[in-house]
Amino acid sequence: MKTNRMLTVAGLAVLAVVAAGFNAKAQAVPTVQGKFTLSSEIRWGSATLAAGDYSFTLDHGYPGSAVTVRRGTQIVARIMTQGVSDMESGKSEIIAENGMVRALNLPIIGASLHFMQQRSTRRFAQREVPMAKIIHLTVTGNGR
Repeated sequence: MKTNRMLTVAGLAVLAVVAAGFNAKAQAVPTVQGKFTLSSEIRWGSATLAAGDYSFTLDHGYPGSAVTVRRGTQIVARIMTQGVSDMESGKSEIIAENGMVRALNLPIIGASLHFMQQRSTRRFAQREVPMAKIIHLTVTGNGR
């Protein structure tokens, strides 16, 4: 009987250590949150975002991180990244080209996240040059 009790106590102790390890790992993952304002409509992945104020949260499961975009308290999009490159300096910003988000630059975590471009049916005239747009972010998370 005493042996069973000792095994039970030892098992609970091991379970507590494992649970504490998972909890510590979850807390070690940095949170990145931010805000941005769109002056015009933009496409981000398969979502179309109207002009206005937005916030975002980044999940840190590289590669294939997900960016959750909210307008107020409502989730309006959840976009998966298609690639990640190193970025040690620069500004936190969204890079859009031809009305579609191409990258999310977050030097606070040392990364630039890249997104799939949806094919546009729009054709450019010979003299028309595709335009890039930079949307500045206010990052409110700690990043590291």
